[in-house]
Amino acid sequence: MNEKENEIQNEKRPDTDLLQSCYSNIQTGINSIDYLIPEAVSTDFISLISEQKTKFKQLEDKCKTLSEKFKLEIKENSCLTNLKMWLNIKFASFGVDDSQRFAELMIMGNFFGTIDLIKALADCSKAKPEILQLARDTKSLEEECINLLVPYLERTKK
Repeated sequence: MNEKENEIQNEKRPDTDLLQSCYSNIQTGINSIDYLIPEAVSTDFISLISEQKTKFKQLEDKCKTLSEKFKLEIKENSCLTNLKMWLNIKFASFGVDDSQRFAELMIMGNFFGTIDLIKALADCSKAKPEILQLARDTKSLEEECINLLVPYLERTKK
């Protein structure tokens, strides 16, 4: 790679890194919901996480649009990452429909996603405004999800 190409690559680095962080978090949210829905029985819980999935899908579309607009490459989550998530959900839900346990899993995932985005926003503060806004929107959705799921932790088992 020559010096000019290296400079262009370095200029795109904050944009690529932040967009990748958003995309990874969004994919994790969508995939975890896809893995949880077949395990859950509570219709209100399924409805809630389905609405969250719709919002994650909208952000995923924005992510892809920005990737194309700014000619940035973003990568899918690895098969290993998806397998670990699927196994965690299967193990946690083995023989049980426990919305409280499922909410806990989702909250932990959203919390880690929020932390990742806070750090990525700090590290990539020179990213393009549209990508910074997408990251803030993704972080806000992660936080919203946590707040909507907390009541499931507070429910007593019957």
